[in-house]
Amino acid sequence: MTNSNKPVLLLFIAAILTNCTKQKSLELEVINSTFLDMVGTHYYNEPAPLAPYRPIHPDSVYGETEDLIELTIKLDGEKNESKDSLTKANELELERDSLINEFNKFDWENYRQDSVKWQTLLSNPKKDKRNLILLVNDSLLAPRLDYLDLSHRLTEKGFRENIQLEDSWRQLVIKLVESGLRSEHLSFKNLTNVGDYQLRPVNFESTENDRVVASLTFSRVVFNQDGTKACYYYMEHCGSNCGYGYLVLVERTGGTWKLKTKHQLWIS
Repeated sequence: MTNSNKPVLLLFIAAILTNCTKQKSLELEVINSTFLDMVGTHYYNEPAPLAPYRPIHPDSVYGETEDLIELTIKLDGEKNESKDSLTKANELELERDSLINEFNKFDWENYRQDSVKWQTLLSNPKKDKRNLILLVNDSLLAPRLDYLDLSHRLTEKGFRENIQLEDSWRQLVIKLVESGLRSEHLSFKNLTNVGDYQLRPVNFESTENDRVVASLTFSRVVFNQDGTKACYYYMEHCGSNCGYGYLVLVERTGGTWKLKTKHQLWIS
């Protein structure tokens, strides 16, 4: 390479780096603008108390007919001795009598009072005074959604039925799904539109003053050609059997990114 070509190459590399930096900045801007739209503020309150205990009438639990009882064989203890149908029926009858006795002796007036208090707490939740922690993945993940069957939702008819937006938004979702983008580092400390939450890395070790409410993951963001529409994938895990996955569609209006709609892809 001649010395005369070096400035051209340096300018080319600088232009690429500038475009990459601008792209990352735009992606962060979109996510920051819609952060609270996705997480919401329901975690601000203390967790809802458990409903007051009430016994269940055994007839609403056991609906076995004589035929089913006759066919039931259960292994008993370590000896694996099968129980005949008569023994099984007698055991069920004793258990039923015990539950009926508990049901009849239950303090229903106290339960009614506890239920009123419980409903009052649900209607007037207390604000949680602990540190509300959101764990955030430190990367904008590659938007690979091949583990979800989106074939129908990405057809014109399916998109119209499920997301109810015009076709340019469908094309943007297809662009996200087929983008082939790689994961990029996310400096979540630059997310400022986080309300009362504190953002921490996924390996954060909480104390008794902290309440970890959920872990969040964002995908890379794709844009339409004129940069007025954006789309990304959002996941939130709020417990062992609690989680959501959304397509997030965002539109630039009056110089500000605003949520157009979010479409739930899965829930657990």
